[in-house]
Amino acid sequence: MTYTVETPRSKKRRLRWPKLPLAERQLAWTGRALLLLLPVLAFVLVEYLNYNSWDDFTPVQIALNLAWYYLLELVFYFVRRRRRIAAAKWAFGIAWGIGMANHYLISFRGRTLFPGDFLTLRTAANVAGNYDYRPDSMQWLTIGIFAAVLVLLSFLPREEKRPFDWRGFAPAAAGAAVFLAAFFGTGWVEGLGIEPSMWTTRGNGLVLNFTVCLKYMKVEKPDSYSQETLAALAGENPSDAADAAASADGGIRPVNVIVIMNESLSDLSVLPGVESNMDAMPFLRSLTENTVKGYAYSSVFGGTTANSEYEFLTGNTTAFLPAGTVPYQMYVSPGDPSLVGQMEALGYTTIAAHPYRSSGWNRPTVYADYGFDEVYFESDFQDRAYMRGDARTGYVTDRCDYENLIRWYEEKEEGQPLFLFNVTMQNHSAYQMAWTNLPKEVWLTGELENRFQTVNQYLSLVYQSDQAFEYLIDYFSQVEEPTMILLFGDHQPQVATNFYTDVLGTNPDTADAQKKQMVPFVLWANYDIPEAQGVELSLNYLSALLMDTANLPMTGYQKFLSQLWETAPVINTVGIRDAQGNWYGENAALPEELDGAIEDYKVLLYNNVFDKKDRVENFFTLSD
Repeated sequence: MTYTVETPRSKKRRLRWPKLPLAERQLAWTGRALLLLLPVLAFVLVEYLNYNSWDDFTPVQIALNLAWYYLLELVFYFVRRRRRIAAAKWAFGIAWGIGMANHYLISFRGRTLFPGDFLTLRTAANVAGNYDYRPDSMQWLTIGIFAAVLVLLSFLPREEKRPFDWRGFAPAAAGAAVFLAAFFGTGWVEGLGIEPSMWTTRGNGLVLNFTVCLKYMKVEKPDSYSQETLAALAGENPSDAADAAASADGGIRPVNVIVIMNESLSDLSVLPGVESNMDAMPFLRSLTENTVKGYAYSSVFGGTTANSEYEFLTGNTTAFLPAGTVPYQMYVSPGDPSLVGQMEALGYTTIAAHPYRSSGWNRPTVYADYGFDEVYFESDFQDRAYMRGDARTGYVTDRCDYENLIRWYEEKEEGQPLFLFNVTMQNHSAYQMAWTNLPKEVWLTGELENRFQTVNQYLSLVYQSDQAFEYLIDYFSQVEEPTMILLFGDHQPQVATNFYTDVLGTNPDTADAQKKQMVPFVLWANYDIPEAQGVELSLNYLSALLMDTANLPMTGYQKFLSQLWETAPVINTVGIRDAQGNWYGENAALPEELDGAIEDYKVLLYNNVFDKKDRVENFFTLSD
């Protein structure tokens, strides 16, 4: 630091402060060394907890990750009044803590941290007590290193706060501003070939993937988006009128339509090498009469139930939305088109029922926006029975859930059309807790026997779900009113971190990766309907299939989706499958015809979700 004084000759002369004492100089250099080295150590620890190693990154990806760690230090350097050691320590601690949180997220949900997760903290808190937080060996190693660093830092002398000096801070602040402007305001990152990943940060790193997802939070209009394009697409697929007559063949329309999205219901036998002592879903597999069934491909895995719910109720895929976002938290507005409003227009009483807390996934607000007539949560379910614990720690059983659905059916006026949308809770994670009032009836056999107790518990839960569904079907098979029931799973479970890598490998191709997205669905009626087995589609098509099979009036959007299903039977966040069975990853180039069909879908999706003021009239809803 310098200052000037006037000399007798009236000339300015530059003087310097005396040199700092040796101890203070050593402390300053120690602080500089920590500022330089601790971000590197933090990066190593975070990526170790993220199941990554140095070999998984290019030099550019390493540099971009470290840039964010150093930027975090710069923030704390400012906050901590230029105390280098304090800034390095705080930035290191925050980074390590985020790494630990991400490790738990991978263990519990099978995916990494995204910006949208900070909007779902209340939902996460709802089920936080049902997980096992005991650290694993990876976490204990990082805890030891973290503690050792803190102990070593405790031996250093305490730094004094220093006045803030913009002259010394300005170059670093300018560099940070340039980096942020280039990262978020230009195509520089895309030019490096870096894209956000929904399921893994391998090749990106936790911090880089998170910040790239932030960059993609804003959805750009599709290249072909225009009112002319929208008008043409709507003209090709006009909506039916709400009072449209039944089809010429005189098909029956159901008085009651019951949709059950069963929490974590899946058929693990679709995974290679997975065998069990008995079939976990024998009843569901036995259904053939008046049944359409097969597999749906979910866009989520291990959690984020609300996205499966959203895809079904709206027909909007989340594949073209920012990675990790939850539409229920960000994109739903009052009066948005959905299956709920469509059934309301057809004269159905609409009920939503979920036997858990109302605070999950912003459901009360979303259900009000969609226009449900009645909404029921856990406290509204009578004679509640729980599995894997009591009312405080367990979940309402599927059997109890279905008993209440039957009660609401019996309470309605005879002949009054009923649409009931139910999200169950029995099979929710976690699966590593001790056995609690759950019969152990199904378990892995073959090479996987005795290796994954979490999978055994999950399979036993599925068996209980299958028995409960048999009870429900048996009841409605004796009901005189025409009734249609759709059951589907929302996603596969995150049962164990290494279960899926053991059966699918550490780097599966798109076709194998999609096996993690498969969930069963069954569409059953207590009257004659066309039967089909082995049907495959993604969840965004399922409501269109329901309305078509039910012989009910369809929106133009549902008709478009029915046609798109023939061209692209599966569209989800992992990729796309064409009519010939070819799989394309999330960033793969598509053949011209398929690319054109997907572009049309993107145009309609953007209009429906993001351009609501100019939403195509009477296309996403039944016509007036």
